[in-house]
Formats: sequence, structure tokens, C-alpha cells
Amino acid sequence: MIVDVHAHAASEDFIRETAARPSYGMPYEVRADGSYATRGYGEMDRLMWDLDGRLENLHRRGIDLQLISPSPRTISDHEHIIGIEIARLMNRETANLVKRGGGRLGGMAVVPLGEPDKAADEIRRAVGEHGFQGACIPTSAAGRPLDLPAFASVWDTLAELGLLVFMHATTAITRESLGQYTLNTVIAWPTEVTIAAVRLIFSGVIERHPELRLVLSHGGGTLPYLAGRLDLAYHAPKYEANPACRANITKPPSHYLTQFYYDTVVASPASLRFLIDLVGADRVMFGTDFPYEIGDANGAIALPMLQQLPPAQREKILGQNAREVLRHARSG
Repeated sequence: MIVDVHAHAASEDFIRETAARPSYGMPYEVRADGSYATRGYGEMDRLMWDLDGRLENLHRRGIDLQLISPSPRTISDHEHIIGIEIARLMNRETANLVKRGGGRLGGMAVVPLGEPDKAADEIRRAVGEHGFQGACIPTSAAGRPLDLPAFASVWDTLAELGLLVFMHATTAITRESLGQYTLNTVIAWPTEVTIAAVRLIFSGVIERHPELRLVLSHGGGTLPYLAGRLDLAYHAPKYEANPACRANITKPPSHYLTQFYYDTVVASPASLRFLIDLVGADRVMFGTDFPYEIGDANGAIALPMLQQLPPAQREKILGQNAREVLRHARSG
């Protein structure tokens, strides 16, 4: 059984409803010819909203279960972060897609970090009402780090429920600073994943919640490749020593890398092999970033490399790890 833990979807109802109400702050537009577009990015890939086309694609590629979440641009960027109203709408529409998915789709609850005092209750409601076994969370709340005390109850709840928590980068780094070369996707997103994960390590959030099942998008960004550098900051004895790097954790930062899970969307077979060698096949989950082109929408990058692994390791990454986490999720 192959499980894709990194995929995005939006229902036509959601696109049309939010496009008609600018106050929602969503980037969607309905063009005069009836096509859909994302403001600033052009026409949407049809597979984002075409459920029949998605299901045919999954069948053709042999994907048994795809975990879907909204486009990260709709959840948070450097200017906005969703609140309770839009989160409930997103969760409702995700649940509707799952119901129509013939057992091939699984939903992830969106967390309204714009209203952190209500976020924990919405997680419980979405899990209890819609049967979600996972949740998706951005790397920041419009630039606010998620290790701040305001978000403590969110992490407590996600850990308590044992959900598969998928962390995806947003666009908190301004587009102006990244120029015109799609660097927000190519560089900024992996960087944001790295920053968020490192802050969760140094702040002690990961140590306090060993039961948290947090999946980092894009293979954890550059986190796996900076493990040694993080440890240098922890051990620094002289003028570069920063007490904050030791204040909240009892072990070197690299120790906590194996408390995360990582998807396979790293865009390079060599990088994927390094990731697996570093954290182990037990901590890696197959993902595609479907249907986006700057990802691995059809698994053409990851799958050939995974076929070279011993069968036991390959099966863990392709679905066993994800199924194990989903099986232990509680109902709120």
C-alpha cells in the first residue's frame, strides 16, 4: 500500500465561494471563461480541483491513499494567517473531497493559527466531526514563530491526539527579497521549514513532546545537512556561546532529528539517499507535492531511487510509516 503524505487540493465550491468574497483573503479568482487562477501565479493546474482527474491519476500511479491539504498560500504568507472562520470552511471542504474520494483520499485538519486561543478546539472539532487523522500546519503564523508561548496549546493538542502533523512552508519571506526567479518556492520554502524545525528544537517543544508525530515538508529543507552546525552552536564554549542554545534542551540538537518525520520531496536522488542514511528509513514518508510541478508530482524522482533500497526499507517509506502513525491517531 503506497501512501502519499504531501499533496494539495481545493474543491470547486471552495474556490468559487472564496473568490466571490474578497474578505476571506484567499488568492483564488474565477476568470470570465470559467477557468480558475491563483492571483499572482496564473491559471491553476486542473488536477488541483478536478477530483475525477485526481482519482484517475492515483489509480494509474498505484497510489492507494493520498493525504490532502489546501494550498499553503491559502493558509499563511507574510501578510495573512487564517482564523477560525476560514479554517472551518477549509476543513468542511476537505472532508467533502474525502467523502467523494472512494477511500483514496485522507484529510488533514487546518489549524487556525490566526486565533491561537481557538485553534486547539478547532483541531478537536475537525478530528471528531470529520474523522481526520492528520493536521497540516504552516512553518509560521504570518512570520510569527510557532515556538512562542501563544501556540503552546496547539502543540499540546496535536501531540495528545497523536495526529500525523504535516508542516509545510508558506511565504513569510517577502517575495520582493527573492526577486523574479521563483526563489520563494525553490529556496525560501525549504529555508522556512528549516527555521521552523530548528526553533522547535532549541525552544524545547520537540523534547517536551516526544509523542508528537511531525512530518517536515521538502525533506526537512536544509535541516538534515545542518545537523553538525547546530551541534556546534550547542557546544560552543567561548565567545560564540549562546546560552539560549542550551537552555531548553538536554541533548545536542542533532539528537532530535529522529523525532521528526520527513517527506521525500527533495528533488534529488542523492539528497534523498543522504536523508535516509542520516535519519533512517523509519523516519521518512513518501510524498509528491501533487499536483505542483516544482515538486515530484508523479514520483519520478523519488521512486526510482526507492526501488534501489532493501524491500523492508522501501515498504516503510512508501506507506508503512504513514499507516502506523495514522493508526494511532485519536478521535479528539
